[in-house]
Amino acid sequence: MFTIREALIGLRRNGAMTFIAIGIMFFSLFLFGIFLIGTFNIFGVIRMARGKVEINAFLKEDIAPDKREELEKKIKAMVGVKSVEYVSKGEALERFEKEITNAPSLLEAVKTNPLPPSLSIKLKDEFTTPEKVKEVAEKVGVFSEIETVEYGKSWVKRLDRVVRILFLFDILLGIVIGISSVFVVSNTVRLTVLARKKTIEVMKLVGATERTIQSPFVLAGMIEGGIAGALSAGVLYLIYQLTSRFFVQFYFPRNSILIGMVLFGLLLGIIGSKSSVKSTSKGVSLETPNV
Repeated sequence: MFTIREALIGLRRNGAMTFIAIGIMFFSLFLFGIFLIGTFNIFGVIRMARGKVEINAFLKEDIAPDKREELEKKIKAMVGVKSVEYVSKGEALERFEKEITNAPSLLEAVKTNPLPPSLSIKLKDEFTTPEKVKEVAEKVGVFSEIETVEYGKSWVKRLDRVVRILFLFDILLGIVIGISSVFVVSNTVRLTVLARKKTIEVMKLVGATERTIQSPFVLAGMIEGGIAGALSAGVLYLIYQLTSRFFVQFYFPRNSILIGMVLFGLLLGIIGSKSSVKSTSKGVSLETPNV
């Protein structure tokens, strides 16, 4: 009860500092929230792109239906393969006509359907890296029923490079935002601690432990962080609603953001206040005035 009472008294007495601390944490958490939402959406796009990575195994023209079905089962049983779809000559022609604008004139010149039947092989997410795709493609190419194997080698490599760059940038930006937030909050709380210097001196003189002295400030930091987290989550959700309604739809992990912002705000308040009060309270003099 002592800790709670002192924390609330401190928040009320230092109203301006409390407001500033909540405002700074709100701004830091708001930026961090935007960063998280951007991260979720970027990696969502990457996941969709990786889902389109596939191996096209072109079959020989004279392969019998039972041999082809047996081949499908063998490939589907391979490690890393998610699904296998047979694409007949007719289906290949239809896809070609949809994807290529001048396909009719080209096919008219040829007079016949030059496209071979094939197997469209989709891979599991963990097998969409260039090395894994190449490994599976080489294994598929071993079968005698297959003429050639293609998998867009250069495109897969470019996608993997983009993923690595974005992941590295994501980690670095997260670290920068996290460290800067803790630094700003720590210095804000330090001002609050200095404003209550006399209270700390009295508590030390009567024999209060470091834990007893620090706990009200840490709890106050948690309260400030929790309020800032809830406010930032609310504003982010409001922006999402307005943006989705009037501009563009995007993925918003509501529960993760709302809960995560509050929890991160609490953590930010704990780390910032604890590091600040610990270093600041050590500098408080215990000398008693001469009489």
